[in-house]
Amino acid sequence: ASFSERNKAKEIVGKYGRTTLARLALLEDKSYYFSPSGKSTIAYVPKGRGAIALGDPIGPPEDRKEAIVGFQEFCDRNDWYPTFYQTLLDDLEIYYALGFRVVQIGEAVIVNLKDFTLKGKANQNLRTAINRLTKAGHQVKFYEPPLSSELMRQMKAVSDEWLQMVQGAEKQFSVGWFNETYLRETRVIAIHTPDGKISAFANMISSGDRVIGVDLMRRRTEVENGTMECLFASMFQHCQALGYAEFDLGLSALAGVGEAEKSGRLEKVLIYLSEHLSKFYNFQGLHSFKDKFGPRWEARYLIYPSLGSLPDVVVALIRADSGDRLLDYLWPGS
Repeated sequence: ASFSERNKAKEIVGKYGRTTLARLALLEDKSYYFSPSGKSTIAYVPKGRGAIALGDPIGPPEDRKEAIVGFQEFCDRNDWYPTFYQTLLDDLEIYYALGFRVVQIGEAVIVNLKDFTLKGKANQNLRTAINRLTKAGHQVKFYEPPLSSELMRQMKAVSDEWLQMVQGAEKQFSVGWFNETYLRETRVIAIHTPDGKISAFANMISSGDRVIGVDLMRRRTEVENGTMECLFASMFQHCQALGYAEFDLGLSALAGVGEAEKSGRLEKVLIYLSEHLSKFYNFQGLHSFKDKFGPRWEARYLIYPSLGSLPDVVVALIRADSGDRLLDYLWPGS
């Protein structure tokens, strides 16, 4: 995308972004389609025959249908299959009316910060984790942007160790990656060991002043028990104090949906893929951990043109997510 297109998209996202995906729509892997009115944008990544949009169109609600139809026509001219990844429930009727197919690929996990508390029996384990780490001399620190070069250097060391540990490469598209330009302008929480080194960190992204969420979550190979619990609980408390109403933990893959009778074979492949696209793919233990915070589970969908287009759509989605590193994606550590 050109400098002016990126600036125009940033302006629209600032005004109309509804979820934390809107912030990820501004990362450098995205191209932009603008609706005929110029009021809406669709952030997409073209790969092969697929043009994969991140979320729904961003713009005023009354412009939504026009933006989707315009994107359809734009894709037709380029011989692409228009596809929308991680859409909300709100506009499904528009997609259905325009002839798209819809499959649920996961659920966003949303914590209500207004009600969040560490008190009570249910959160005893979290309080214990925080107290144990604090007594052992660990410190939780929050950093506001712009982040210093020294902090970036320490975070990079943790990130590199984490990538080696999970035998994976950086993902793109629906998650951020260790890109200094991007990270430097985000809020970060870090847990420091008694000797001052960072053992784990996460960065936070927001769209507007109501919803904030987590993007990168990285830790060293060896960390104290309870480190990640402490990281999350502290993050929720901090964002609560900043006045945010909700915390978005990102996409969680749906268990068992692929076995549903109505799911075709290719749709089962998509659901399997959604596990790999999940923000928590490399933190399997945290799936049950999320439930501790009594979150709301919101359905997220993949919108695609036809069953015949699905093979191309699946390949395009993998290419977008892996940054074209298919081998790393299918055979981690190869």
